[in-house]
Amino acid sequence: NDNDNDNNNPKSPSSIQKWFTLTMSDTYQQQNYIYQEMLSSGNQQQGAGQLHDPNSLAMFVADNPYFAETILQLAMVLYYINDRGRGSDLLRRCMFLYEATLPSNVLPNLNDDDNGDGEDGGNNNNGNHEVLIDFDRPPNAGLFSALFRIMQTSGMSGCHESALATGRFLLSLDPLRDPMGALLILDYYALASRRRRRTTTGKAGATTGEEVETGAKFVVDLVETGGDMIKVHHRDPLTDRHHVCGLADMPNWAYSHALALYRLSLSSGEGVGGDSEEDEELRREQYRERAEDALVRALDRFPAVLPKLLAMNKVNTRDRSFQMDWPLILPQFGGDANEAAAGTKDTVEERVTRASGEHLVRIFVQRCHKLWKEDDVVRLLYRCSERVVRQRRENSAQDDGGANNGEEKEQNSPLPTEDGGDAAPQSPMKSTFSPALARYAQCDPSEYEDAFRTFPPEAIALDPNIVAPAMAMGMNRRGRFLRRGQQQRGGRGGRGDEDQQDPLGIVRQMLGLRGDEGGAGLGGVEALDPDSPLLQLYLRSLMPWAQVEGVRPPQRE
Repeated sequence: NDNDNDNNNPKSPSSIQKWFTLTMSDTYQQQNYIYQEMLSSGNQQQGAGQLHDPNSLAMFVADNPYFAETILQLAMVLYYINDRGRGSDLLRRCMFLYEATLPSNVLPNLNDDDNGDGEDGGNNNNGNHEVLIDFDRPPNAGLFSALFRIMQTSGMSGCHESALATGRFLLSLDPLRDPMGALLILDYYALASRRRRRTTTGKAGATTGEEVETGAKFVVDLVETGGDMIKVHHRDPLTDRHHVCGLADMPNWAYSHALALYRLSLSSGEGVGGDSEEDEELRREQYRERAEDALVRALDRFPAVLPKLLAMNKVNTRDRSFQMDWPLILPQFGGDANEAAAGTKDTVEERVTRASGEHLVRIFVQRCHKLWKEDDVVRLLYRCSERVVRQRRENSAQDDGGANNGEEKEQNSPLPTEDGGDAAPQSPMKSTFSPALARYAQCDPSEYEDAFRTFPPEAIALDPNIVAPAMAMGMNRRGRFLRRGQQQRGGRGGRGDEDQQDPLGIVRQMLGLRGDEGGAGLGGVEALDPDSPLLQLYLRSLMPWAQVEGVRPPQRE
């Protein structure tokens, strides 16, 4: 491991950062050499490039049951054909390999006194130092990929608390760059966990405090007090400018922060024995006001999220009622759609920034829309969106010289209607995105869905007889698979390339014959590959020169 101090990470000066990296043993490095050779070369006859075939990948896993990269790849192949049982087994085997490799001071602290607020448990702050791992070093990338798949599959299985713990550990390994995009989904796992626990107060960690939702408290604490620790950094390759933004500048965290505060307003004060009802109601009201203020800021900065959330949750936005009048409110939140349809003359950096922000909005709405479908949450959205439109109307009135009249109006004055009254703002709101969000422009939205897009099993055609040895562990495993052409790979030099270009050489390969270096004789023989197609193996065994080792050939007259 390499220890280093990174001044770019805004941690407290007292913390000591330790950088670790994985190193390969001689045996593992030899397997990695074969693996890289099979990936890079496209010579199918020489046994290379075969990992594009799932059956060849399974054969490699069967021959190398402790090579983490191919185990992870085969696990994902099984997931994509909806074979979750065996895919989960391989994924756990891959994680076991990394867990057995990492020292104990790199693994996260699993303290029993974790109250879910992000201070203990699930982090990798061991003692007085912070453990960091560089993603750009090749041996470390597999660890990040395995942790991301563990987080992803745990969330798909409904184990949101386990996904949250894995995501927190994954983010803590490289919080400056967030190479796996954990910040795009971590807020969802926190709010979807719905875990409630009493806060620890008093001596010896006695659980005598109020009962709160730990996931919501984690989101609030991370946004409000973790701004110095978690920031998004991006260096523009075109202008070489360095951009930085906080969690509140990301669309998903801005909205999740408001929803987390609203969740805390519903559970705050429960279980507190010494507080009166007035104190509990006051505490709830404070959380409710903070939630509305946070949601107003989110709606004002990212207005494009509101129509998408309502559409995904199939909220009726055409009819009007005394409680909610969406036809009057929603047109003010369509500025991004109008701008995209009209086509503006922005700079390249502005277009990249807007596209990256809209990309994050799609990922957030796609995964988190179910958290906003409750009736009370929809009413909260309407109240805050109505407040945003009212504030914009008052600001526009002050800009037009009506500041005195605007001060005399009450704060809760009704909105103007389409039949009369003051006209609502004509220009719809547009989203304002930070250029630092371009770091997540390459993230695949399908990686953050609640299920894999599976293929029919016949589309991949995995052979069960080949996958079974890859799943087997222990002393009774079968022997190694024999690969076509491996016997002659070492001593032929450049002869194989000539045979592939020469038609006669191709026929000789099909017949299992090898000539000498001059091509004048048939002095060499090639062992039959038992993994060849059965018909080809049968036809080649019928050739008059085919022999079985240990069996004397028949005498010919």
